[in-house]
Amino acid sequence: MALEVLVEQYRSLLVSVGLFVVAYLAVYAAGRVLFVPPVVRIVHRRNENNPTLENAVDLYTRVFFVVLAFPIAVAAAGFGRYLSGSAIVVAAATLAVGVAGQDVISNLVSGVFLVLDRNFNVGDFVRWNDRGGTVIGIGLRTTRVRTPNNEIVTIPNNDLSTKRVTHPYDGVRYRVEEPISVAYEANHDEIRSVLREVADEDDRILSKPAPALHVAQLDDSSVRLTIRYWVVEPAETDILATRTDYAERVVARLAKAGVAVAPASPQELSGSLTIERRSVDRS
Repeated sequence: MALEVLVEQYRSLLVSVGLFVVAYLAVYAAGRVLFVPPVVRIVHRRNENNPTLENAVDLYTRVFFVVLAFPIAVAAAGFGRYLSGSAIVVAAATLAVGVAGQDVISNLVSGVFLVLDRNFNVGDFVRWNDRGGTVIGIGLRTTRVRTPNNEIVTIPNNDLSTKRVTHPYDGVRYRVEEPISVAYEANHDEIRSVLREVADEDDRILSKPAPALHVAQLDDSSVRLTIRYWVVEPAETDILATRTDYAERVVARLAKAGVAVAPASPQELSGSLTIERRSVDRS
């Protein structure tokens, strides 16, 4: 009897909660099944080869229906009268959430700007704060980047939208600079010839513009030079492997031509030397 009385007392509340859950799930499911897929397909047809925009549209539309379902479910369950009667409490709660969630809101807005930026896409190699990696996903609050060491770094969207981000491999070619030291008597024309020959043997390095040699600094015992050459299709080329192969072949070819790389520095010694003669007893 007591259980029946208790159920009777809370029947209206249970019905309202049930209506809230059913309405919330119905709105979200309808949007997720009937609205999101067609929108994603339209975006895909109009923006081919743009996974950044496709993923963002899919994510943001799902979040939209998550948020939209809440007021509809509140109205369907009849909870609106409770909320309207507690306007001060709702306003205070809204203010508290807004103050506490400033960083979250900032990252959400920054995420939208990153998605709309055509120069920032999934698959791009970027550098930020002396670090680098390939963008693998742009979320609501953070962006995930895979570093050359295969680490997954999670970066707040606000950091990427407000600070300097470099796209080193965004063009059709990328300039590489390599330092090298040679003796003063080395023939620079011969070195330039070797640089061009080695570059011509590698399809990853452009022959036009040809590799260039510049004097960077005059040291006490050697001339510090800078080799500059261009790599084709940097986004698809292993830059580190290309630099290693080119440097090894240049050093080997220069050694074969008799050009000393990184010659030893002469050291000037000063001081005194004392020689003592010892007599030998021959008896």
